[in-house]
Amino acid sequence: MMSTFKNFFYQSIFQLTKILLPIITVPIVSNALGPNGLGTYNYTNSIAQYFVLIAGLGVGLYGNREIAVNRDNRKNLSKSFWELFIMSFIASIIALLFYFIIIPSDHNRVYFIIQSMIILAAMFDISWFFMGVEDFRLVSLSSIISQVISFGLIVLFVRDSSDLGLYIFIQGLNLLVSQLFMWLFVLKKINFVSFKELNILKHLKPSFTYFIPKVAILLYTNLNKTILGFMDSETAVGYYANTLILNSVIITLLSTIDTVLLPKFSNLASKGDKNYLVDTMKTSINIQLFFSIPAMFGIIMISSSLVPIFFGGKFLFIKKTIPLVAPLVVIIPLGTSISRQYLIPLNKIKEYNKTVIWGAIVSIITNVLLIPKIGIYGAIVGTLLAEFFVTFIRVYDFLKITNFRFDLAFILKSVMSSMCMFILGKALTHSMADSSMVLIIQVLIGIISYLLLMTLLKANILLKFLRNKI
Repeated sequence: MMSTFKNFFYQSIFQLTKILLPIITVPIVSNALGPNGLGTYNYTNSIAQYFVLIAGLGVGLYGNREIAVNRDNRKNLSKSFWELFIMSFIASIIALLFYFIIIPSDHNRVYFIIQSMIILAAMFDISWFFMGVEDFRLVSLSSIISQVISFGLIVLFVRDSSDLGLYIFIQGLNLLVSQLFMWLFVLKKINFVSFKELNILKHLKPSFTYFIPKVAILLYTNLNKTILGFMDSETAVGYYANTLILNSVIITLLSTIDTVLLPKFSNLASKGDKNYLVDTMKTSINIQLFFSIPAMFGIIMISSSLVPIFFGGKFLFIKKTIPLVAPLVVIIPLGTSISRQYLIPLNKIKEYNKTVIWGAIVSIITNVLLIPKIGIYGAIVGTLLAEFFVTFIRVYDFLKITNFRFDLAFILKSVMSSMCMFILGKALTHSMADSSMVLIIQVLIGIISYLLLMTLLKANILLKFLRNKI
């Protein structure tokens, strides 16, 4: 339990750095690039991401699981590492070649070329290895170093819309430095293996089973930006991207639990300890809901005062759109937990694939039908419906094949406390003009009132953990 807690701590640092430093730069970037510049970045990046996907070839989750299973045998561990890396490296070269062939020859071509750096970074990605051996400290350190470098460069050099190309380069450099840093340490954990001993092709089929859902996931998480930029405008993409930033911060932090537990659950599953796995999930999902439910109400509460301070005057439009996507902070982490803590460790890829394929189908249909008619609102509806379908199917299947049951009393207490928090925060600040002081007051009221109410209802998980010294 202590090693899991340490890994959670390191992974939290990794995710906090990954999110918080870029978040600090959001006001700078939003004011410098504006909706159009930010939209151009996200539109070109959305297309480059399809080729990053090809470069990864499903190695991320599959490699994490494969390394976790073989981590107790250095020979098998080394063999698996080199087989997986070489396979991914070859796929990356192919992806890079095709990318340069298909990128359009329009005013955005130079930005597409710079975006190729993220494909190059994917070529050297071995984070799956360190997560598989549960060395989250090194992953955290590499992230911190690269994020600090990119943060400094953005603060120093990104001034106005003419710096868009430089901003894209810095973001690509951030990923590349992070991946290359880990190569300084990986050779201490593995041995070199003769190429004759490697069987690269044996991983192709199983990794492809993880590649298919990644395609589907990218379609329902990324396609909306591509279609919005193609059918509407790059400015609309800029608004849409900033609409989701606050959600992304919270979802990333909540997903830390899943990332840490995946290797441990894969190990438990390989030993056949399914009952303990399900029991552990009951605790982890309750912890997640303890934070995600009030976060949803909190986003709705603070959005009006947050936007002008955080995003600047050019993005006042997203005051209307941020509350609409708030339910995602509950929906997405819940679905992710079921997949990463149960479906993937137990190798239930058929069930996993089914959910993301449905999500992709829903996303494609709603985006194609609604974006031409209602623009950014069509993209938002598509995102909400796709994520809801994915999580609903996962929850339904999970309940059907296990004895897991949600703690409905706990969930009700969290919802009631969150609603009271929202009402209290709005009531005490409704007559105040939007300002940083109002934002601070709302956040403090929200945190204090929620924790106090959950304590009175005897549902404060934080207190239980402190009492058990976990």
